[in-house]
Amino acid sequence: MSFSQSLIQQEQPLLQANEQCSFIQDVVHGRLSREAMNYYIQQDLHYTDAETYVQTQLIAKSASIADQRLFTDQLQSHLQTVNELYESLSKTLHADWSLQRKQTIQPVTSFYREHLLSQTRDGDLLDMLTPFQAGIWMYVELGRYLASTGKVKPDNGFYQWVVDVQEPTLAGPDGISARFFAVMDREAESASEVQLKRARDNFHRSCLFEWYFWDAASRQLTWNDFENQALQASTMA
Repeated sequence: MSFSQSLIQQEQPLLQANEQCSFIQDVVHGRLSREAMNYYIQQDLHYTDAETYVQTQLIAKSASIADQRLFTDQLQSHLQTVNELYESLSKTLHADWSLQRKQTIQPVTSFYREHLLSQTRDGDLLDMLTPFQAGIWMYVELGRYLASTGKVKPDNGFYQWVVDVQEPTLAGPDGISARFFAVMDREAESASEVQLKRARDNFHRSCLFEWYFWDAASRQLTWNDFENQALQASTMA
């Protein structure tokens, strides 16, 4: 079994948890609120900004021209498709696109971004790529799941998201997700057990953060909510 196959096998419980989370189930049943979807768009734009930086570092730390081209091509696609998708989703909500990126970075987004960005400081290619690819893999699998339900129709506000994450260039046999897994497998061959454990942990934590990201969107979780919970706990002590 390859390293990437072992990661996929390891994360099946969290994949199922993501599929059954309230946000995804609300998409399936056509009851996703405008507030939850708008929060998701705003926060994922902040997260994708972190992804942009990670991809620049993957290019910079690549030891081969082939890897540099792979990561450069994906970065160019990322910069185009993210804006197009979220501008389209914002229009379905009649939200002002010019304001979407200007919203506060909320708690779970902040923690998830730091999880990604921390690997760019001292990590190697495997360290940086593994937690990043976990998010891509989770999106591809959630897109497949949502499509398989047969319930997410063109009149569903999240329909375009489902279509986009199933694009062959992302999710196909030779798509970017498969190609990133191939790079991870190659790098894993020369990695130490310590490095492999760290990569496994980072992949796992990204899958866990994905669940918390959807959950935060469902509840529109803010820093005020975090503070209020802490203050309420202190009064009960």
